[in-house]
Amino acid sequence: MKILQFTEKMDFTGQSIYVGIDVHKKNWGVCILVGQLEHKVFSQPPRPEVLVNYLCRYFPGPDYYSSYEAGFCGFWIDRELKWYGVNNLEVNPSDIPTSDKEKKQKSDKRDVRKIAKELESGNLKGIYFAKKDPLEDFLLIRTRQKS
Repeated sequence: MKILQFTEKMDFTGQSIYVGIDVHKKNWGVCILVGQLEHKVFSQPPRPEVLVNYLCRYFPGPDYYSSYEAGFCGFWIDRELKWYGVNNLEVNPSDIPTSDKEKKQKSDKRDVRKIAKELESGNLKGIYFAKKDPLEDFLLIRTRQKS
């Protein structure tokens, strides 16, 4: 006997999805907030396209906002997320408010939740970094000066 299952695809057009990312070398911690509700906290491979594919599959049509702490990885993540259409904000780690208790009990899940909630509330300010073209020019000039 066949069982028919009808599912209606949800449309998130006009809504905002907020994503907090904790960037590490081998994996990323991710927290997704939908309408002030936590959808999921999970770990994924360190590639922006994996995150964007997940967002597009489960949340078609909204405005995507993401944020992560600036650190060792440089600015390539920000560029790729923006290329995929995600409004990304790279923030200074010290600009994310934490209590003394949270500082003592550090965990990735707590970090990504905090980043996503602060992003949603509008409390985060991004850091400034030069766009890609000037950085390539500086590298060329430094290389030339060393010769």
